[in-house]
Amino acid sequence: MSIGFLLGSPDDAVIWRGPKKNGMIKQFLRDVDWGELDFLIVDTPPRTSDEHLSVVQYLSGAGNRWSSVIITTPQEVSLQDVRKEIRFCQKVKLPIIGVVENMSGFVCPKCKNTSQIFPPSTGGAERMCDELSLTLLGRVPLDPRIGTQ
Repeated sequence: MSIGFLLGSPDDAVIWRGPKKNGMIKQFLRDVDWGELDFLIVDTPPRTSDEHLSVVQYLSGAGNRWSSVIITTPQEVSLQDVRKEIRFCQKVKLPIIGVVENMSGFVCPKCKNTSQIFPPSTGGAERMCDELSLTLLGRVPLDPRIGTQ
């Protein structure tokens, strides 16, 4: 489910403040008939906002089955945001399954060699996971073949 499905045009901007956004989150989580699920993925940008608090609050009534998977990129600016999200999860007692490093190298479509477009200047997700005692679940490279299959 996406707010994009409810807009008149793909070019429309959503300009909402707290109560309206939180109401939509509540409606998505409580009123959508999700059917029988193995997983429900809530994709949010890394930050500690009202939206994150709302998601955790609305899902807390469904028991302790909820966990998070943290996605980052190798650059320090991304890791700084992700560290805050990790602390948020810890404070609200949302278990973290692990971390995935996206854009971890670039796979050349011609020669298949991997190069670092976004070098992990401070050690990337692996070092952050070591420092915070988290599991690095994997690395996803930039690979043009992913978008064509």
